[in-house]
Amino acid sequence: MTTSIAGRFAEVASAHPTLPALICPDRTMTFEQLAGAAGAVAARIRGGPVGLRIRDGAKMVTAILGALAAGQIYVPLDPGYPEDRLRLMASDAGAALTLTDDDIDLNAEAPLEVKDGREAYILYTSGSTGRPKGVVQRHAGVLYQALGHVSRLGITPADRVSVLSSFGYDMAVTDTFCALPSGAAAVPIDLKRTGMAELAEALRRHGVSIYHSTPTVFRHLLGAVQGRGLPSIRAVVLGGEKVNRSDVDRARAACSPELVFINGYGATEISFVAQNHLRPGDDAGSVIVPIGKPLPGCEIELSAEGEIVITSEFLATYWNSSGGGIEELGGGRRRYRTGDLGEWLPDGSLAYLGRLDRQIKLRGYRIEPAEIEHALVSQPGVREAAVRVAGDTLVAYVVGEAEDDDLRRALQGSLPDFMVPARFVTMDALPLTPTGKVDMRALPDPAAVSVLDGGAPQSLLEKQIAATWCEVLGSGEVGREVNFFDAGGDSLRLARVQQELEAALDIRIPLTDMLAYPSVASLARHLCGGQATTDAVLERMALRAAQRAAQRRARR
Repeated sequence: MTTSIAGRFAEVASAHPTLPALICPDRTMTFEQLAGAAGAVAARIRGGPVGLRIRDGAKMVTAILGALAAGQIYVPLDPGYPEDRLRLMASDAGAALTLTDDDIDLNAEAPLEVKDGREAYILYTSGSTGRPKGVVQRHAGVLYQALGHVSRLGITPADRVSVLSSFGYDMAVTDTFCALPSGAAAVPIDLKRTGMAELAEALRRHGVSIYHSTPTVFRHLLGAVQGRGLPSIRAVVLGGEKVNRSDVDRARAACSPELVFINGYGATEISFVAQNHLRPGDDAGSVIVPIGKPLPGCEIELSAEGEIVITSEFLATYWNSSGGGIEELGGGRRRYRTGDLGEWLPDGSLAYLGRLDRQIKLRGYRIEPAEIEHALVSQPGVREAAVRVAGDTLVAYVVGEAEDDDLRRALQGSLPDFMVPARFVTMDALPLTPTGKVDMRALPDPAAVSVLDGGAPQSLLEKQIAATWCEVLGSGEVGREVNFFDAGGDSLRLARVQQELEAALDIRIPLTDMLAYPSVASLARHLCGGQATTDAVLERMALRAAQRAAQRRARR
């Protein structure tokens, strides 16, 4: 059997050419069609890592397979990232070629000729030096994860596997390549474009049976299922954050009666290394669900400080850098100090307790505060900066004269959105420990934002938007000019606002518009399009909604 990812895919495509391989919003591709399109991409690639700046899920999978079949490393370049960061990543990777959506023809056909390759991809994570850090994984490491997933979950060609994360994260790698090498279909869904109600509908429509996301995304999803449940889902896999017993209970109520709930633990350097499989009738334990026992091929130890230390031959290495917690042991084996704290439980399973170092894990993302701090002190007027999490909010503490809005715009131009602090606190000086380091524990909690900026909402449309904000944010009132993120919002809460407004107004509001118009007043003006007063617009929306509802009732 081949040890190449693309070779394994080619074997399945040859054996099951007519089975669906990719199920996307606008098309379904069979294994034969996907192999032909990937073969056409592979024929164009000549040497060096290949940057993939592609938004469309089907085109991204096609390009990944094409790069791997050509024997080259692929480098995901998320089009949503700022230009400066994308250029830095492509330059650091030494990308000899960068492909975009326009370069991928899903109707092209060419034989999928597979060349051997050792390294499969470079994924960039937040770096403590102020620059993103490249993690290099081999074909053997990807197949170890993917085929292990297939075995543990019993994945067959009848399954449909969700792919919800960006392809710049190992979660998408595991999901895609546990589906394709087993003859199952991968179902890529872009969460940045899709609200939670649309996600729930897509999961039902496509019959997704294996679901994988962070706990935060899953909780928002369950809030949008509206009593209909997700009966096709037979396995829920969560990871990246602490999982609560309530997550298990809600999943069991919403999904298949035969649901297997998996709480997993891992890192970009190796993906999953421990899993806790809870089958129907199994006790989920205490409030926080344990992360389970080490998977075959991985050894886990706890240091004297309680740090989780992983030893495996499937650990990745770093691109253009060394160290970073990975130690070569010889014979292909490596040891990785994760920076995570754990505790062995009496039954031999492991509980995740948080971080030993300053690294932050927020909504499933791994964030190095030092990278954000470096970006802040690079801005005019900023002398010092510190970053931490308060509750579930990323907060920046700044010494200097810069305005919050200026800093937010500057960081949005250089950092991914999940690394841009939601709150900024201006200070005269940062508190220090007796040894002269920033005393993170002495940083004050951010003061409550004045949610009445700009005064009370005026028009009917503004009042509708504000009421939706208050419901999602748990606020009693909100001003028409306050920024959603300053009021304690985040991207997932914004998606909930989008979902509620679309239902209330019976219109489509792209999430990109919600981000571009982050105040009650600005969003109301945008929805009006300058064509009429907001009251008139809201009245027309209500009338159209009532007419469509009547038409739906008449068709029943």
